[in-house]
Amino acid sequence: MSFLIFAVATVAATAQQAQKAKPGLPPAPPPVRADAATMQAATALVAQLGLKTQLQNQMDNTVKQMRSGVVVRAMLAQQPGFVPAYQANKAKFDVALQKAGGIQATIAQGVINQNLNSVVTAARDAYARQYTAAELNALIAFYRSPAGQALQKKQGAVQNEIGQQTARLIGAKIDAAMQANAPKLRDALSALNSPPPPAPK
Repeated sequence: MSFLIFAVATVAATAQQAQKAKPGLPPAPPPVRADAATMQAATALVAQLGLKTQLQNQMDNTVKQMRSGVVVRAMLAQQPGFVPAYQANKAKFDVALQKAGGIQATIAQGVINQNLNSVVTAARDAYARQYTAAELNALIAFYRSPAGQALQKKQGAVQNEIGQQTARLIGAKIDAAMQANAPKLRDALSALNSPPPPAPK
Protein backbone atom coordinates (compact mmCIF):
# COMPACT_ATOMS: atom_id res chain seq x y z
CA MET A 1 0.00 0.00 0.00
CA SER A 2 1.46 3.37 -0.94
CA PHE A 3 1.90 5.97 1.77
CA LEU A 4 -0.64 8.28 0.10
CA ILE A 5 -3.31 5.58 0.23
CA PHE A 6 -2.36 4.95 3.83
CA ALA A 7 -2.61 8.69 4.48
CA VAL A 8 -6.18 8.84 3.18
CA ALA A 9 -7.12 5.88 5.35
CA THR A 10 -5.46 7.54 8.32
CA VAL A 11 -7.41 10.77 7.83
CA ALA A 12 -10.67 8.83 7.77
CA ALA A 13 -9.69 6.79 10.82
CA THR A 14 -8.55 9.89 12.70
CA ALA A 15 -11.88 11.59 11.99
CA GLN A 16 -13.76 8.52 13.21
CA GLN A 17 -11.66 8.34 16.37
CA ALA A 18 -12.22 12.03 17.05
CA GLN A 19 -15.95 11.54 16.62
CA LYS A 20 -15.95 8.63 19.07
CA ALA A 21 -13.79 10.48 21.57
CA LYS A 22 -15.77 13.70 21.36
CA PRO A 23 -18.22 14.12 24.23
CA GLY A 24 -21.87 14.50 23.39
CA LEU A 25 -23.16 17.86 22.28
CA PRO A 26 -24.18 20.18 25.11
CA PRO A 27 -27.90 20.22 25.78
CA ALA A 28 -30.00 22.80 24.00
CA PRO A 29 -30.54 25.90 26.12
CA PRO A 30 -33.98 26.48 27.57
CA PRO A 31 -36.46 28.52 25.54
CA VAL A 32 -36.01 32.27 25.75
CA ARG A 33 -38.43 33.85 28.20
CA ALA A 34 -37.98 37.47 27.27
CA ASP A 35 -40.42 40.18 26.26
CA ALA A 36 -40.52 41.74 22.81
CA ALA A 37 -38.47 44.78 23.89
CA THR A 38 -35.65 42.56 25.19
CA MET A 39 -35.63 40.42 22.03
CA GLN A 40 -35.57 43.54 19.87
CA ALA A 41 -32.67 45.00 21.85
CA ALA A 42 -30.76 41.70 21.73
CA THR A 43 -31.21 41.57 17.96
CA ALA A 44 -29.97 45.15 17.65
CA LEU A 45 -26.93 44.47 19.82
CA VAL A 46 -25.91 41.40 17.79
CA ALA A 47 -26.21 43.51 14.64
CA GLN A 48 -24.27 46.38 16.22
CA LEU A 49 -21.45 44.01 17.19
CA GLY A 50 -21.32 42.66 13.65
CA LEU A 51 -21.37 39.14 15.07
CA LYS A 52 -22.40 37.46 11.83
CA THR A 53 -19.55 39.12 9.93
CA GLN A 54 -17.07 38.17 12.64
CA LEU A 55 -18.20 34.55 12.57
CA GLN A 56 -18.16 34.49 8.78
CA ASN A 57 -14.60 35.83 8.73
CA GLN A 58 -13.47 33.22 11.26
CA MET A 59 -15.13 30.44 9.30
CA ASP A 60 -13.71 31.72 6.02
CA ASN A 61 -10.22 31.57 7.51
CA THR A 62 -10.80 28.00 8.71
CA VAL A 63 -12.09 26.94 5.28
CA LYS A 64 -9.12 28.64 3.61
CA GLN A 65 -6.73 26.68 5.82
CA MET A 66 -8.54 23.46 4.96
CA ARG A 67 -8.49 24.20 1.24
CA SER A 68 -4.73 24.70 1.28
CA GLY A 69 -4.20 21.20 2.66
CA VAL A 70 -2.59 22.51 5.85
CA VAL A 71 -5.23 20.94 8.11
CA VAL A 72 -4.90 17.48 6.55
CA ARG A 73 -1.12 17.73 6.69
CA ALA A 74 -1.23 18.67 10.39
CA MET A 75 -3.43 15.64 11.09
CA LEU A 76 -1.12 13.30 9.21
CA ALA A 77 2.02 14.78 10.75
CA GLN A 78 1.03 13.03 13.97
CA GLN A 79 1.35 9.64 12.29
CA PRO A 80 4.70 7.81 12.43
CA GLY A 81 6.62 8.01 9.19
CA PHE A 82 4.60 10.78 7.59
CA VAL A 83 7.08 13.64 7.95
CA PRO A 84 10.06 11.86 6.31
CA ALA A 85 7.79 10.50 3.57
CA TYR A 86 6.41 13.98 2.96
CA GLN A 87 9.88 15.54 2.83
CA ALA A 88 11.04 12.86 0.39
CA ASN A 89 8.22 13.49 -2.10
CA LYS A 90 6.83 16.92 -1.21
CA ALA A 91 5.48 17.84 -4.66
CA LYS A 92 3.40 14.67 -5.00
CA PHE A 93 2.15 14.89 -1.42
CA ASP A 94 1.18 18.56 -1.74
CA VAL A 95 -1.03 17.80 -4.73
CA ALA A 96 -2.82 15.00 -2.87
CA LEU A 97 -3.09 17.00 0.35
CA GLN A 98 -4.53 20.01 -1.46
CA LYS A 99 -7.08 17.79 -3.18
CA ALA A 100 -8.10 16.27 0.14
CA GLY A 101 -8.15 19.75 1.67
CA GLY A 102 -10.46 20.94 -1.08
CA ILE A 103 -12.89 18.16 -0.21
CA GLN A 104 -12.67 19.10 3.47
CA ALA A 105 -13.26 22.77 2.67
CA THR A 106 -16.29 22.06 0.48
CA ILE A 107 -17.88 19.91 3.17
CA ALA A 108 -17.18 22.49 5.87
CA GLN A 109 -18.47 25.38 3.75
CA GLY A 110 -21.76 23.56 3.19
CA VAL A 111 -22.23 23.04 6.93
CA ILE A 112 -21.35 26.67 7.64
CA ASN A 113 -23.76 27.99 5.02
CA GLN A 114 -26.60 25.94 6.46
CA ASN A 115 -25.99 26.82 10.11
CA LEU A 116 -24.40 30.26 10.43
CA ASN A 117 -27.73 32.07 10.80
CA SER A 118 -28.71 29.61 13.54
CA VAL A 119 -25.56 30.52 15.47
CA VAL A 120 -26.42 34.22 15.16
CA THR A 121 -29.93 33.48 16.43
CA ALA A 122 -28.46 31.51 19.34
CA ALA A 123 -26.23 34.50 20.18
CA ARG A 124 -29.25 36.79 20.18
CA ASP A 125 -31.10 34.40 22.48
CA ALA A 126 -28.11 34.18 24.83
CA TYR A 127 -28.02 37.98 25.16
CA ALA A 128 -31.77 38.04 25.74
CA ARG A 129 -31.44 35.46 28.54
CA GLN A 130 -28.60 37.24 30.32
CA TYR A 131 -29.52 40.92 30.01
CA THR A 132 -32.56 43.10 30.49
CA ALA A 133 -33.81 45.37 27.74
CA ALA A 134 -32.38 48.37 29.61
CA GLU A 135 -28.95 46.74 29.88
CA LEU A 136 -28.96 45.77 26.21
CA ASN A 137 -29.91 49.27 25.15
CA ALA A 138 -27.11 50.67 27.33
CA LEU A 139 -24.65 48.32 25.62
CA ILE A 140 -25.92 49.39 22.20
CA ALA A 141 -25.46 53.03 23.18
CA PHE A 142 -21.92 52.31 24.35
CA TYR A 143 -20.94 50.46 21.18
CA ARG A 144 -22.30 53.34 19.12
CA SER A 145 -20.20 55.84 21.10
CA PRO A 146 -16.65 56.80 20.03
CA ALA A 147 -15.19 54.62 22.81
CA GLY A 148 -17.35 51.68 21.79
CA GLN A 149 -16.44 52.11 18.14
CA ALA A 150 -12.76 52.18 19.09
CA LEU A 151 -13.18 49.01 21.14
CA GLN A 152 -14.83 47.20 18.25
CA LYS A 153 -12.24 48.43 15.76
CA LYS A 154 -9.19 47.55 17.83
CA GLN A 155 -10.33 44.51 19.80
CA GLY A 156 -9.36 42.08 17.04
CA ALA A 157 -5.78 43.35 17.02
CA VAL A 158 -5.65 43.20 20.81
CA GLN A 159 -6.93 39.62 20.84
CA ASN A 160 -4.41 38.61 18.16
CA GLU A 161 -1.58 40.09 20.18
CA ILE A 162 -2.79 38.37 23.35
CA GLY A 163 -2.95 35.08 21.44
CA GLN A 164 0.56 35.49 20.04
CA GLN A 165 2.03 36.40 23.41
CA THR A 166 0.20 33.52 25.10
CA ALA A 167 1.78 31.17 22.57
CA ARG A 168 5.20 32.74 23.19
CA LEU A 169 5.04 32.99 26.99
CA ILE A 170 3.12 29.77 27.73
CA GLY A 171 2.70 27.55 24.66
CA ALA A 172 6.36 27.42 23.66
CA LYS A 173 7.44 26.85 27.27
CA ILE A 174 4.93 24.02 27.67
CA ASP A 175 6.38 22.41 24.52
CA ALA A 176 9.91 22.78 25.90
CA ALA A 177 8.89 21.36 29.28
CA MET A 178 7.19 18.42 27.56
CA GLN A 179 10.38 17.73 25.60
CA ALA A 180 12.45 17.91 28.77
CA ASN A 181 10.11 15.43 30.46
CA ALA A 182 9.73 13.13 27.45
CA PRO A 183 11.33 10.15 29.26
CA LYS A 184 8.74 10.38 32.05
CA LEU A 185 5.92 10.58 29.54
CA ARG A 186 7.28 7.61 27.58
CA ASP A 187 7.60 5.61 30.78
CA ALA A 188 4.01 6.42 31.76
CA LEU A 189 2.80 5.26 28.34
CA SER A 190 5.04 2.22 28.09
CA ALA A 191 2.26 -0.08 29.29
CA LEU A 192 0.39 0.67 26.08
CA ASN A 193 3.20 -0.96 24.09
CA SER A 194 3.19 -4.22 26.04
CA PRO A 195 1.52 -7.17 24.38
CA PRO A 196 -1.99 -7.96 25.58
CA PRO A 197 -2.32 -10.86 28.04
CA PRO A 198 -3.11 -14.21 26.43
CA ALA A 199 -6.76 -14.98 26.05
CA PRO A 200 -8.05 -17.48 28.62
CA LYS A 201 -8.49 -20.98 27.28
